[in-house]
Amino acid sequence: MSPALEVPGAPIRMIASDLDGTVLGDDFRFRPRTVDAITAAQASGIHVVFVTGRPMRWLDPLREQLDHQGVVICSNGAVVYDLAADVVVESSLFPAEEAFAIMAEVAARHPGSLFAAETLEGVYTDYGWARTDRMEIGVPLAGPLRERVPAGSGLVKFLAKLDSADPQEYYRALSGLVAGRLSVTHSVATAPLVEMGQKGLTKARTLEQYAAERGIRPHEVMAFGDMPNDLEMLTWAAHGYAMASGHPAVARAVGRTAPPFEEDGVARVIEALLRRSRSGRGTGTAATAG
Repeated sequence: MSPALEVPGAPIRMIASDLDGTVLGDDFRFRPRTVDAITAAQASGIHVVFVTGRPMRWLDPLREQLDHQGVVICSNGAVVYDLAADVVVESSLFPAEEAFAIMAEVAARHPGSLFAAETLEGVYTDYGWARTDRMEIGVPLAGPLRERVPAGSGLVKFLAKLDSADPQEYYRALSGLVAGRLSVTHSVATAPLVEMGQKGLTKARTLEQYAAERGIRPHEVMAFGDMPNDLEMLTWAAHGYAMASGHPAVARAVGRTAPPFEEDGVARVIEALLRRSRSGRGTGTAATAG
């Protein structure tokens, strides 16, 4: 007998899911069971929205594997992007000058730090910034950011990394330095990479607005994620699940977990939800995972 999973008895109208480490593996592939579960959820009338730290230019897995035609909340909530129309629906930007001021402080306190800036038009990086899957498919424009980023640009995201640093220590240090000026998070547990966005911006803030525009309330939302940049989203949704394979601090804070990615965790929770819905049972919290 498979273990019981906690699933809501009340109707769910929206599923919001992170991508990397939650429904996408290191090969940027969905597992077949996950594709089937997401497709079944959509066929049942549940609105599925992906909420990711990825820029909009790195969403090919959705097009190729799910034929996803909906909206994706990108860049930790900074961009709402219509995947089918290839159009930015909404954006939450901040002035490049704010990032440049922080860049000078970080460089002074943490020598060797490298920086990158994401705009709606492209990505700009310092020389030496190794290309990563968190960036874009095209070639970033390399060079001193003050010279390369067009004057007056609004930034989607500003990133700093220091390859010689401990990831958690670097994140804590920059969080303290930047506090109150920009939002600060990280989405790669093993990398000393810090992501900054508009003050007050989180995945949850944008998801809440997106859901409200469709008349969907937190108790009607199921959400999945694995990293600190997912935490606010997982606690805003009444039915948030931290991946058991994700960051331990996120699982502790959320208090509800889905099985690991490697065990089709998201798919198993969705399957249990759909079984409960089909059974027509009343409220309850447990369903058997297949």
